[in-house]
Amino acid sequence: MRSIKVERFNDKVVFITGGASGLGEQTAKDFAEEGAKVTIYDFDGENGKRVESGVKEAGGEIMFIEGDVRDKAAVDQAVQKTFDTYGPVDFLIHSAGILQDGMIHKLPEERWDAVIDTHLKGFFLSMQSCVKRWIDICKADPKDDIADNPDRRIITISSQAAEGNIGQLNYSAAKSGMLGMVKTAGLELIRYNVRTHAIMPTLIETPILGELLSKQDGKWRKYYSGRIPLGIGEPEYVSRVILFLCSDDAWFMNGEIIGINGGRLDKV
Repeated sequence: MRSIKVERFNDKVVFITGGASGLGEQTAKDFAEEGAKVTIYDFDGENGKRVESGVKEAGGEIMFIEGDVRDKAAVDQAVQKTFDTYGPVDFLIHSAGILQDGMIHKLPEERWDAVIDTHLKGFFLSMQSCVKRWIDICKADPKDDIADNPDRRIITISSQAAEGNIGQLNYSAAKSGMLGMVKTAGLELIRYNVRTHAIMPTLIETPILGELLSKQDGKWRKYYSGRIPLGIGEPEYVSRVILFLCSDDAWFMNGEIIGINGGRLDKV
């Protein structure tokens, strides 16, 4: 990890679900490098502590809280602890996600529930926990103009699988469901100066994907690498877009769904 630099997000507070690995980990590191105070919330205690330690060693400000994104009370406690420790959350990044694939006729109900709950319920609970606190802040100090309220952003990580992918009925349903949530939240929350976006990455080199692509002696890695013009992506390609959507440069945007496609415009 590079040395910490104080830049765009000096003293901003970021709450990241699923921040112990993959895209969430990269996003946490990038925010910390640019001066943000970061909370990562994840059920993976070992990796959560690893990320926390690495960021602190580089001079960043970060707090790891272990917990399940599907647990309403635990999520709310984690958000409250962030407010108490760092101040109000400015940016919510929902990165928590799992893969439990299966063809339709073989997909167990418990796999459906696990994926839907992690992605959709997890997004709902973390968003609700932040939003209710943000609205209370706005109501306690009403403003005549929307833009005079504190600037908040919500970003969720969907996927190009939202458009359908063989063997991923549960994952595709969850990732497409996020898009409707983003549009609805964008309509509801802009009155409080809260903007909500989704990103839709193609295949990105993360631990969860590496396990999938390593099957059958790398057959699937070769297959997908050949179908994405710029190849399988790196986590920083995604985190850079997340940071942009939280920056002043994206201030006039709301409810956007942004593809990170590696140059491919049709389905992978």
